[in-house]
Amino acid sequence: MTATDDQKAQAQLINWIMTEGPRQSSPSGLLHSFCLKMCEAGVRVDRSTLGAPILHPVAKSSFVFWDSETGTHERWFTYAPDQLEMLKASPIHKIYTLGEPSSLRLDQQHQRDLYPIGADLWAEGYYQYEALPLKFSDDTYKVLTLATKSPDGFSETNQRLIEATVPALTLVFEGFIARNTARTLMETYVGQRAGLRVLDGEIARGDGSSIDAVIWFSDLRGFTALAQSRSESDVLKILNGYFGTVTEAIEDQSGEVLKFIGDAILAIFPYEDDVHHAIAKAEAAALKVVNADAFQNDIEFGIGLHTGTVFYGNVGGGNRLDFTVIGNSVNIASRIEGLCSSLNMPLLASAEFVGMSTRPWQSHGKHQLKGVCEPLEVFAPTT
Repeated sequence: MTATDDQKAQAQLINWIMTEGPRQSSPSGLLHSFCLKMCEAGVRVDRSTLGAPILHPVAKSSFVFWDSETGTHERWFTYAPDQLEMLKASPIHKIYTLGEPSSLRLDQQHQRDLYPIGADLWAEGYYQYEALPLKFSDDTYKVLTLATKSPDGFSETNQRLIEATVPALTLVFEGFIARNTARTLMETYVGQRAGLRVLDGEIARGDGSSIDAVIWFSDLRGFTALAQSRSESDVLKILNGYFGTVTEAIEDQSGEVLKFIGDAILAIFPYEDDVHHAIAKAEAAALKVVNADAFQNDIEFGIGLHTGTVFYGNVGGGNRLDFTVIGNSVNIASRIEGLCSSLNMPLLASAEFVGMSTRPWQSHGKHQLKGVCEPLEVFAPTT
C-alpha cells in the first residue's frame, strides 16, 4: 500500500467512525462495526474489547468483547479482591492508571510472559495483542484492545491505521459512556421508568401525566428507638438490608421504587388495561417481604397497598424538581400503612385493591383516616 493509499484508508475509516459511529445502537454495536471496518481495510482483527471504569452503584467496570466467530457481548465487573488482583496484573491496569499502551508479540515468549493474558491468548492461537489508551476529555483513560491470529501480526501499515483511528473512536466512545452514565444515574436516583422519561425531555415543572397504578407505601416501625439503641454503622446496615430486600422484591415483580423517605419507601406498579396483573405483582412482592427470613427478628415494618389514578411527573420549585407520584391514592396508601402499627399487621390493603385480587383477604374493619373523608375498610392476607 502506498502512502497515498494509506492516507486514503485512514481518512475513510475516520470518516465512518465520526459519521456512522454515533448512530450505532450501543458500545457493542460500535465495536462490532468498527472491527468489521478494520478487517475491510486490511487489518485482520480476531478479538477486541472496549473497556471503561464506570459510575454505577454495583459494577465498577464495563467491557464490550468482540470475537470474529461469536460476535459481541457485554460484561459488568464488580471486581472482587481476586478479580482486582487479576486486573492489576494486566496491561489494562497500566492504561487505567498511567495511560501507557502495551504491544505484545505473543510468539515471542519473553513478551507473552509479561502478563498472564499473554499465555492465554497464545494458547488460543493469537500472535499479537495491542492494548491502547483512549484518553477522555476529563483526562481519564479507557481502553481498546485488538488481537490477531495472523502469524505476521499487525504490520506497520496496520499500526498506522489503528493509531490514526484512535482519537475518533475515543470521541464516539466517550459519547456512549456519557449517555450510559446519565441513564445509570437517572435509574439509580430517580427510578428506571422515571429516569427514562427525564432523559426523554420531561424536565419542566409540571411535566408528566396521569397514570393508573398500584401504590405501595411501606415504613419501618420503631426506627427512632432503633437508631437510639444502635451504633450508626449498625443502623445503616439494618436500613440498607431492609431497603435492599424490599427493592429487590418490588423490582422482581416489575414495580418501581420511586423514593426513600427516611425509613419509608414509595413504589408503584403501573398498569394500563390489566389491573389484575398489577395487583398480583404487588401482592407477590409484599408477601415476599413479609415472609423474608431477614426480617423475622431484627425489625418490624408495615406495608400499605392501594390502587388508583395518580399524577406521575415533575413537581418542585425553581431548579429543584422531583419526579414522583402525587394524588389522593398516594395519601390513602400512606394512611393504610399507618394502621399497620395499631392493628399489629405487617401488610394491609384497601377494599379497592382486595376487590381485584384472587387471594383470600380478611377484613379488619373500617377506620377513619387522617385526610380521608369516609371511613376506610382495610384487609390483611389470610395466608
